[in-house]
Amino acid sequence: MTRLRSDRTARADPNASHRPASRSGPIAQDLSTRSLCRAILLVGLLCAAWLAGTANAAADSQIQLPQLEGPPDLAATTFDPAGRAVGHSRFAIERLAEGLRKLTVELGIDGGGRNRSEVTLAPVSAAPPGGSSAGGGLRIVEERSQSTRADGSRLDLLVIDHVAGRASCIPDDGGAAKARHVDLPDKDRVVNVPMQLLFQPLVKGEVEEVRFQIVLCTGGPRLQDMIAVRGPRKQHEGREILEIRYGPDFGSTVAFFASRVLPSFSFWFDAKDGAYLGHRMPLHSKGPEVLLVRSGLTPKDLGLE
Repeated sequence: MTRLRSDRTARADPNASHRPASRSGPIAQDLSTRSLCRAILLVGLLCAAWLAGTANAAADSQIQLPQLEGPPDLAATTFDPAGRAVGHSRFAIERLAEGLRKLTVELGIDGGGRNRSEVTLAPVSAAPPGGSSAGGGLRIVEERSQSTRADGSRLDLLVIDHVAGRASCIPDDGGAAKARHVDLPDKDRVVNVPMQLLFQPLVKGEVEEVRFQIVLCTGGPRLQDMIAVRGPRKQHEGREILEIRYGPDFGSTVAFFASRVLPSFSFWFDAKDGAYLGHRMPLHSKGPEVLLVRSGLTPKDLGLE
């Protein structure tokens, strides 16, 4: 009986006698398990790397901005809606390591509230997938903004991390432990701070409208769709001044209509060279409306009476 089993084995596998003896038992099982573990680990690492790359690609801002130009520090005056000077403000451009740039805007009312906003920008060599290459040059890395009321109390610190793809509203009295968060969309078009750069394609006449989003901490954090369009042009002492108006985007708004219904928030530029001249906005949520005008100019110079 034993011989019959051997003959059947030989007929079933004619090359059996020419193969080296195979490992069996616990040693073979151990080696097999190790190989399987190595394979699983390798696949896991490859997947993790791919997912990390995908996440970073999705998180990057899709908007490219022109290079920062002008003096490293620019003084400005704060005016109230009646055209009275009520405070001092400034813009500052700082060069950081690895080609990064930081733009800081400090807007204040003497003896009253203040707002400090800053944005960190990184140089880019090509447009991101699906992004606009108009202007080129810089992409937003991070934005920060915080307002102080006239009584000295500070509102939430807004931090928009465009690399991580998340915006956070951090209470002044609670710190990071009480922060509220919202994810940025995969096609990130959020711009809260460097709007004077964002609007340059409008100033140059390259586009008819700019659609973007901002993050609001009031009742949020939440994303708000926005639209910007060209407003009227005015002549003043040989200078042609272009107004850019922006406000909430309700989806079906067209540029022609928007230019007539968005008078509250505006930026003014020199139509010839695109130089920033001033802008109007609330100092903070539910705060007073103020007009920021670069030094040497007044609201009248912007065509405002």
